[in-house]
Amino acid sequence: MDFNKWNVFWSLCFGLSSFLIIVGNALSISILFKRRLRKRPHFLLISLAFADLLVGLIAVPLYIMKEADIPHFSSTTYSVFLCVDMFAGLSSVFTLAAISLERLHAIARPLRHRQLTLRSYAIAIATPWIFSLIVSLSYLLAVFSVITYLQFSYVITISLSTPLLITCISNCIIWRKQSCRIPNGAQGRKNVHLNKTLLLITAIFVLSWLPFHVLKIVTNFCVSCEILMPVKIYVMKFLHYSNSFMNFLVYCFRMPDYRKALSRMLHKCRCSR
Repeated sequence: MDFNKWNVFWSLCFGLSSFLIIVGNALSISILFKRRLRKRPHFLLISLAFADLLVGLIAVPLYIMKEADIPHFSSTTYSVFLCVDMFAGLSSVFTLAAISLERLHAIARPLRHRQLTLRSYAIAIATPWIFSLIVSLSYLLAVFSVITYLQFSYVITISLSTPLLITCISNCIIWRKQSCRIPNGAQGRKNVHLNKTLLLITAIFVLSWLPFHVLKIVTNFCVSCEILMPVKIYVMKFLHYSNSFMNFLVYCFRMPDYRKALSRMLHKCRCSR
């Protein structure tokens, strides 16, 4: 089997990835909306799950259609695919940066953090989606020659690099502050556990997105660079799509309340059958 060409193997890999993303994030949204887990820091996790769900529902199936060379996949459809793919991916990236900043605020200024209103969380949730939409629409400006493709390349590079940098720096500061502080009481221990969970999510995110981000920088700015073999591009694309269902696995292993709620939900499904 030639892995440098789209075949049944790649269709199965990306198809399975799409299925796991949809199921995992649908379960996450359902569980995190339950009264016992409906806490303000979890609102951002719900937003992240919605962004990842969008990847599984739209971005991955469109990528399969594009690579499988399905008829009627015109240049207009390709432009729509790129916009949706960017919007879904950037929503996840920007939301994770917002989560990192929220956790940093909780560690650096705990008293001020407890006084945050629902309006503050609403702004924190809406901002990543607005930024993602603006960056995605900038591609259409390049398509209609309002801006050049080089200018768009700068926009997309900055849009991916900035939240990655914010996420890494925020989590490094959180890690350093936590290592010098002894948690007080049950709530303090819960915050430490939540922060460690988010650190793990961030580490997985960086590992899965960084190769694809480097690839985008190379292809956008290095004209003389040798084009990578398709198999490497498929692996990098699969890796960055797979990040959208990794969070579900982290929640299962790291959040006892989440695990119990999932167990009860599956038990109810078996009983109803």
